[in-house]
Amino acid sequence: MKRKLKLGFIGGGVGSIAGYPHFIASQMDQRFKVVAGVFSHNKERNQETASKFKVKCYNSTEKMLQNEQLDVVAVLTPTPRHFEDIKMLLKRDIPIICEKPLVSSYKDAIEVQNLSKNKFLTVTYNYSGYPMIRELKDVIESGRLGKIISIDLKMPQESFLRPPKSHLYPQQWRLKDGDIPMIALDLGVHLQHLAFFLLGKRPTQILSTMNNFSKYDVVDDMSLLLKYQNNMIGKIWISKVALGERNGLSVSVYGTNGSATWIQENSETLNLAFQNGDKLILDRGGDCAIASQKRYNRMTPGHPSGFIEAFANLYFDIGDCLDEWKSCRRFDNPYLHGISHSVDGLSMFYKARISHKTNQWVDL
Repeated sequence: MKRKLKLGFIGGGVGSIAGYPHFIASQMDQRFKVVAGVFSHNKERNQETASKFKVKCYNSTEKMLQNEQLDVVAVLTPTPRHFEDIKMLLKRDIPIICEKPLVSSYKDAIEVQNLSKNKFLTVTYNYSGYPMIRELKDVIESGRLGKIISIDLKMPQESFLRPPKSHLYPQQWRLKDGDIPMIALDLGVHLQHLAFFLLGKRPTQILSTMNNFSKYDVVDDMSLLLKYQNNMIGKIWISKVALGERNGLSVSVYGTNGSATWIQENSETLNLAFQNGDKLILDRGGDCAIASQKRYNRMTPGHPSGFIEAFANLYFDIGDCLDEWKSCRRFDNPYLHGISHSVDGLSMFYKARISHKTNQWVDL
């Protein structure tokens, strides 16, 4: 059995959205052991989190790094804090797992990209950890859908009009737009990632509209049209003012021979339709090339897996990549992407704001 990789946390304290999912996911397949963290600047919350996770806590990242021999550090602080946390870790050549998005501005993204050459830095876009999303990637690559014509990605939420009762939301840092709207950093980067993950292609042009419908002075609804080479098109809609939608993530891909749709609320199934009129619903117990693999079936099909298991699949991949990185300072994995992918996403949404202001297509 492989040695467990020692993982430290920056951020992710009790009450945060990201902390507990990262903790549980990292432990699920016995690849990591969380040993310490600087979970919060609030002393009581920091200690409470350490007690809950049964690990050490420190009052500063510097002290944690001095006292712990960590294999990797997860950056789980609010997005505006990522830039400084990442820079500090890169200067010490410590491998980084960063909660999406990478940073909150395109300028900062370029600086991180320049600093991270020959460093280990990966960003967690957890939705590509779902087995049926990975199955969809294989379906597309196998050619079963024919030539891909379009992709349609949606992530509507109601949280600005009807916030969840289980969390304090929205946090103040989510209510300030920079050169990239916060909604794009929060939701949009997931869809940009999924489009590239599934298609392996980058769009060449973008047309965007942005709106504000809530009481908060930020963009809360955003639509994008994307042009790709070979006349393929993409559509993205993200919203925080879509009543009735808790987290309405869906992906539809249309080709000349068939189509496929995946809906996160029914994440165990992939719906296929073909030119001859046949329709097929795939799940992990069906004739799958990817989702039937043992690693995605911690429990037998019919026992639904979900968000945390998808996160755990990503941590499994990160563990493999870290092992490879430690041996040769490189890694190659179809499910993890380097820093340039995250920078591409932030660049796209930076130019989306330009498109909105000019009401014109903008080159990417």
